[in-house]
Amino acid sequence: MKKIYIIISFFIFCGHLSANECNQIPVSGSKNYIIGYGSLMEKESRMRTNKSAKNVKPIIVKDFKREWGHRSNRYKITFLTVSKKKNAQINAVYYPLSIKGIIKLDKREKSYCRIKLNNEKLQFFGKKINLKNKNFWIYAANPKKIIIPDNQHPIVQSYVDIFLNGCFQIQDKFKINNFAILCVDTTYGWSKNWVNDRINPRRPFLVPNFYRIDTLLGKKFNFYFENKYE
Repeated sequence: MKKIYIIISFFIFCGHLSANECNQIPVSGSKNYIIGYGSLMEKESRMRTNKSAKNVKPIIVKDFKREWGHRSNRYKITFLTVSKKKNAQINAVYYPLSIKGIIKLDKREKSYCRIKLNNEKLQFFGKKINLKNKNFWIYAANPKKIIIPDNQHPIVQSYVDIFLNGCFQIQDKFKINNFAILCVDTTYGWSKNWVNDRINPRRPFLVPNFYRIDTLLGKKFNFYFENKYE
């Protein structure tokens, strides 16, 4: 029933899309790419689900915004999601995935709806890409259910660390000096409802690049180092 509800919600959201286009199985023989904008930015996080998702490239997605607005009742966390917003854009990564791999990833991202993007919305940091017979997919939550972080469902540092560690990985690999800053600046919904759970993470992951992440966020948010610890 929950899956049906998500599909119906996206039908209302997209208007011109049919309900069948939520988590649509790609056509056999097509080339398919996943766009990661949150935890899928980080190599280690991606590869926990798909071992083949080692190599990624940077991408800009136009007319979408990234925001803190998707809740997990299991972990009591607010996660990142995306929604349509004219003239907005996000920086992200993309990587090829087989149909089998996509179905596996759908299970990981089961509270989201995988939708196909119009290739006109994509930019590749100045590079020209042949987009013939290529499909680009992104996971988005129900836009009617965007809920900002609160005390019971805060932003948690362990998830922020995964997101921004991925941003720094791309910044370093492709020599895009402002990539991590773009990750922060193109994300809406930053909030003082933000918990530092590094010592006892609500989601237990290690923290590479923690110093660089703290330095970046400390410059952006004057309350960052005042976030309470768990």
